Amino acid sequence: MNEITVFQSEINDGVAEAVKSQASVAYCSSVTVTEKSVDPEIKVLAENLNQFDLYYLEAVLVSTGWNKNDDVFIPEATWAARNSPVDKQFNFMHDENDIIGHITGSYAVDADGMTIADDIEVAPEQFDIITRAVIYNSWTAAKNVDRMDRILAEIAEGKWFVSMECLFAGFDYAMTNAAGETRLLARNEETAFLTKHLRVYGGTGKYEGWDLGRGLKSIAFSGKGLVSNPANPRSVILNNKSRSFVLTNTEFSIGELNMSDVNVLQIGRASCRERV
Repeated sequence: MNEITVFQSEINDGVAEAVKSQASVAYCSSVTVTEKSVDPEIKVLAENLNQFDLYYLEAVLVSTGWNKNDDVFIPEATWAARNSPVDKQFNFMHDENDIIGHITGSYAVDADGMTIADDIEVAPEQFDIITRAVIYNSWTAAKNVDRMDRILAEIAEGKWFVSMECLFAGFDYAMTNAAGETRLLARNEETAFLTKHLRVYGGTGKYEGWDLGRGLKSIAFSGKGLVSNPANPRSVILNNKSRSFVLTNTEFSIGELNMSDVNVLQIGRASCRERV
């Protein structure tokens, strides 16, 4: 992944380092033990079934839309990354030195839970990405056997969660207002003053009557961990279900905002106002 770009107004606002260092997000969801019989449409995604030394499970990796942290998974960017989790590590408590399995497949489902064909050309407006994974269930050392026996028993009791990590190389500004309008504003030198208003960088998440979100770009799902504590310091959401974010206006520029931010004056108020 390329390093995320920062702009002068973000440097002036003191959020540039946060933008560069926070180029990943993590979310928790409940895990489900996978039954031995698998839908034929998705069987190819988990081919090595019925192995007694593998423990099979699945979880919702991500849902498109606007989540509780104001991160917005835009359908196009999320769809492009739908297969990126495959073959990535499955670790214990986000410790990359404690690998306990791997991700075997991913597939998308619609709001009714129906599998979406992987070869469609246009991204659906709303969907979930489900990942299948295996945990290694055969160990030599007695302490590892005991640990895994305990973990698997507790998974069945619902005591463990799966935490996904997503890397991204940029973002735009997702915007919605009380009238239900939803817009996506490109992040660039003229608009970057909005970054400090995002909640993830210490802002209120609002600007001039608009709710602001971070529309993630160039996404790669980089793996996931088995975690016992959903209160992950990296803004984890438990059982995340995003609210819909379907664009009502795809042609949107900063000139359509009633701007009062001083940074706009510093980077060229006149040129921004002239846009229609």
